[in-house]
Amino acid sequence: MSTSAGRDLELHEWQHLHPLSPFLRFGVAGIAVLGYAATQFVDDIFRSLGGGDSGGDDGTDQGLREGLGVLFDHSLIAGAVLLTVLGVVGLLGWLSWRFAKFRVADGQIEFRKGWIFREHRQVPLERVQAIEISRPLLAQITGLSQVIVQSAGGGDSQLKLAFLSAGRADQVRGELLALAGRRDEAAPARSVGADGVTDDVGAQALDQPRSFGTDEGREVLRVPNSRLFVATILHGGTIFLGVMALLAGSVALAAYGSRFEALTGAAIALPALGPIAFGIAVNRVGELLKHGNFHLADTGTSVRIQHGLTDKRTTTVPLHRIQAVGMVQPLWWRPLGWWRVKVNVAGIAHDSAGDDDDETTVLRVGTLDQALDVLILLDPALSEADLRRAALGDGTDGGWTLVSPRARRFDWLSWRRSGFAVSPHSVMVRAGRLSRRVSVMPHARVQSLTLAQGPLDRRLDLAGVTLVSTPGPVDVMVPHLDLQTATEFLRDEAARARDARQMSRTACTSDDLPSQLVTPDIHDER
Repeated sequence: MSTSAGRDLELHEWQHLHPLSPFLRFGVAGIAVLGYAATQFVDDIFRSLGGGDSGGDDGTDQGLREGLGVLFDHSLIAGAVLLTVLGVVGLLGWLSWRFAKFRVADGQIEFRKGWIFREHRQVPLERVQAIEISRPLLAQITGLSQVIVQSAGGGDSQLKLAFLSAGRADQVRGELLALAGRRDEAAPARSVGADGVTDDVGAQALDQPRSFGTDEGREVLRVPNSRLFVATILHGGTIFLGVMALLAGSVALAAYGSRFEALTGAAIALPALGPIAFGIAVNRVGELLKHGNFHLADTGTSVRIQHGLTDKRTTTVPLHRIQAVGMVQPLWWRPLGWWRVKVNVAGIAHDSAGDDDDETTVLRVGTLDQALDVLILLDPALSEADLRRAALGDGTDGGWTLVSPRARRFDWLSWRRSGFAVSPHSVMVRAGRLSRRVSVMPHARVQSLTLAQGPLDRRLDLAGVTLVSTPGPVDVMVPHLDLQTATEFLRDEAARARDARQMSRTACTSDDLPSQLVTPDIHDER
């Protein structure tokens, strides 16, 4: 166990967070208050030096300034007030730090905080799904990090140890991973000795926990910030705003006749779009700051994702917990040939609101070749040729079964492309002609199957089949199949899934591919 300023306690002992933790947690609010006080202080100094309008039409502002003027006239009083404020802030921070402790004991992580309203959280180690490192902007400045413990559960399934020194955070994360038995999240280091025998350095991981640095693993790819910027701008919201501005200019030109008057009319109309433009800009800038510096690394049994400009975050996705993979290409990315890769991960909650799932997006934006490389990294049993055909092809070539021709009443544009293909390893589904989507689920990951018919489907003798996975952004669903085709697909896939699960239970060895080792863990969704 390494030491720093004092002694790094063992995890089973109650220990404090970093002394600066309270000030970082409330740093933004504190900066805002100090900023306001500083502006008032400077303003009053200039007023006392240069006279001028004492400002304010109400008596409250005038009274406040007269009170501040007393402080300027009496330096001792000003110093006493300042020391009192700093003392109160320091006392509150010390109390917050003093009563915030954590430890790992009796098979669970415990965290206590609060000195007036106390809180005691416990997370069993067997429920831990991932342990991440996050470094917000203020933490980066002070050299601190927070450890985020992801557990199976609902929206309040995170336990944050905010903050620890960067080295201690990496150390705590490594020890927690070892204690939780998460060897899948850290590939054991292997070295070849002089006799040619491969030594497993990680065999003693429980006795000698490793330090898991943020740069661990083999880097697979980086997403240039310039590409991410363009992809962020090429979004439905910004395109909608551009179309609205173009329509406003066209209406103004038609109404006023001349270009100058049209520009004047459009400028008058622009404030109406101001709130919409502001909201879209905030959303796009937030995504750019959150996902900048995106790069993906391979540790052998997991992929490690690092991203963030102001809030640097490291996320680990174990390969054996991936239940389904998919890639999407929005319409506005098609001229550039860009794709996004997402996954369903057992035990990781999915935010149905949209795009900001850190644990389920393994490639923010990349070329088709990069997307295929990532998919094959996630599951080496997949075929690059089959994935490429699914992404770009249509028709029945390559063993594809399409939706019924009667489905053109529902989707007249892409019914010749939508369908499924079956391989010995997985089911592949494709959909969309303008915005393309490809989903893949191994047979061993299928938890259940659903055949559904709506009123129009029943009238046209159609049905849809859904392969149920863990919650996530990847939907493996084939709508509007011929009823007989859907029934046969449902029956055959149920048999394939049963056989695949049985094979994975009885025929796995330590040399098998990680993605083929573990069947879906139903307990992770409880």
